[in-house]
Amino acid sequence: MPYFSLYRRWRPLTFKEMMGQEHITRTLSNALVAERLAHAYLLCGPRGTGKTTAAKILARAMNCEKYPVSEPCGKCSSCKNIAAGASLDVIEMDAASNRGIDEIRELRERSRFASGEGRFKVYIIDEAHMLTPEACNAFLKTLEEPPQNVVFILATTDPSRLPSTIVSRCQRFDFHLLTVKLIRQRLDFILKEEGWEAEKEALDMIARLADGSLRDALGILEQCSAYGQEKITAEQVRVVTGATRVDVIEKLLKAALENDLKSGLSVVEQIIFSGRDLNLFMRDFTFVFTRLLLNSAQDGDSEDLHGFEEVIEEHRGNIEQHLLLDAVELLHEVNSDLRNAHFPRYILEVAFIRLLRVLHGRLKPVSIWKTIRSEEEVPEVSGSEQLPVVDQTDKDAAGIDEPGRNDSRDDDQARELSSQEIPVETGEKQNGSPEKCSEQVVESWPAIIDEIKKRQKTTAAWLEPALIAEVKGNLVRLNYAQEYEIHKLRIMEDHHRKLVESVLTDFCGQSINIKAETGDTSIREAGSSMPVKEMAAGSKTGEEKGIEEKPGENKKSTASAEDAIELFGGKIIEED
Repeated sequence: MPYFSLYRRWRPLTFKEMMGQEHITRTLSNALVAERLAHAYLLCGPRGTGKTTAAKILARAMNCEKYPVSEPCGKCSSCKNIAAGASLDVIEMDAASNRGIDEIRELRERSRFASGEGRFKVYIIDEAHMLTPEACNAFLKTLEEPPQNVVFILATTDPSRLPSTIVSRCQRFDFHLLTVKLIRQRLDFILKEEGWEAEKEALDMIARLADGSLRDALGILEQCSAYGQEKITAEQVRVVTGATRVDVIEKLLKAALENDLKSGLSVVEQIIFSGRDLNLFMRDFTFVFTRLLLNSAQDGDSEDLHGFEEVIEEHRGNIEQHLLLDAVELLHEVNSDLRNAHFPRYILEVAFIRLLRVLHGRLKPVSIWKTIRSEEEVPEVSGSEQLPVVDQTDKDAAGIDEPGRNDSRDDDQARELSSQEIPVETGEKQNGSPEKCSEQVVESWPAIIDEIKKRQKTTAAWLEPALIAEVKGNLVRLNYAQEYEIHKLRIMEDHHRKLVESVLTDFCGQSINIKAETGDTSIREAGSSMPVKEMAAGSKTGEEKGIEEKPGENKKSTASAEDAIELFGGKIIEED
């Protein structure tokens, strides 16, 4: 006797045996009892959810000798012949291999003949989205007005590829993915009937890895049963499917939370060279981060944590929500890059480094800010503008470390504090004045864009065409040419605007807002060619601005200077 695959042997024979599709089975059963059958059905849904099974059950019920009935009896000759695939009145056609106009013409001619032994002549067209446009057009009239007692059942996993003219001529039923719980129930039943034994963890893992497809679950179960002769274990399932162990994922999570690059790269190497499925690993790793977003186990179903209960409960609440959101977005992006990667180790290692930056890098000032500020010269101030002297007692109270002084602070934090300007709690203006900040923003604009690009490439792309029109107080006005109107609109969206403002705030040491505008070319040229100090402080003298008047300078240059000063709100002060 030939051997049949597990999913073929246990294919449901009645609507009651189908699981998770009650909205479809109930409708079809009622239509059978009321004899209100449509001439064409379109069954849509993911793989392994019961489309072909429902089509075959419907075909048997329509031709059952006890019709009208809600279920095929399975005992009459018609039901048996259709179940064995020997009936002349139920024709199954694979549209993936019979997708041309010639095959549809042949089907159209055959449909004109009356049924041989059954009540209805049923055509089951699987993978219907593979039909060519010409074949679909040739099929339209027959599908709309088929011969009497002819029923077409189309099954597809991608209904969007079917013409709307085809879809509108059919009654559409959408099949849903099965839950892990339903798949687990079916696996328990089949194991009992087959006389097999399996660990609870193994069945839970199979149900989860099936991705809502019962056929995939049965395929994994059959493969694992062939791998192990006695009892199916969780380790056998991992070996067969390439799934990563929970403890390995936990090690990588701890390395990420503890900012341990060495341990993280070691775990990544272990995952790659152990032959694990990297897509499954990324899916599980992302799943852990998404469940960490929940405040408690009560926010979700604890049974749906799929073996990660202890890991998630241990680390829940240890990471801030906005960092988790950035981490999930990063992992989703990496998962997409990994599918077509030729060197996955490089992708995963870089991804882990970026993950460390997301979780820990933004808690400290960005390195380019410290570099820029450390290279700046201390501005000269007159006697009346000298800053108040802060004695040692005030420094201790403010928690400010002096160079060379040792305490319990982290070395990186100490270097960070020593490189920043010391804030002074007085009514006088601090070192980070708006004029000084505006100079830094204009001079360091390319570096600022590079930093934004490291955090979010799309934001940097919308920002790159912009020029700084004005830096005034806490407002940075950006100017776009008319052809970059879409860039202006995009950069002012909340998630892009907040990122730019966050980087500028870190850079200036004070809250910064941005405003994007569009202007003509002359404004852009004026903004781009104007000396930095003129843009930063319009109230300074010509000598302070660095403008040198040359002998023979004509009125045109003076007019340009006056236009620029008027644009940025400055004024000319006559010197004695």
